Amino acid sequence: MGDKPDRPKMKLIFIKWIDSKNGPEGWEFLEEIESLKPVTCYSVGFLLDDTKDYKTIAPTIGGGQVLGRITIPSCAIKKIKILSG
Repeated sequence: MGDKPDRPKMKLIFIKWIDSKNGPEGWEFLEEIESLKPVTCYSVGFLLDDTKDYKTIAPTIGGGQVLGRITIPSCAIKKIKILSG
């Protein structure tokens, strides 16, 4: 008669996506700058919003609350894998 764990009824997903990258703060001499390539990011979380334009995930859910939401534009997403749900 133990209590069941509080499990969200949402998909847990992995997303591989591309993000922008900032250069250093302050002025830079044009002849000294190097190219800034986009950064490949990896995120895992519970899928809160699933639209054609973006996905919103939260890595932590509990007590009817979420922590650490992130919205990723669909144009930046390279891969999605459903881990559970």
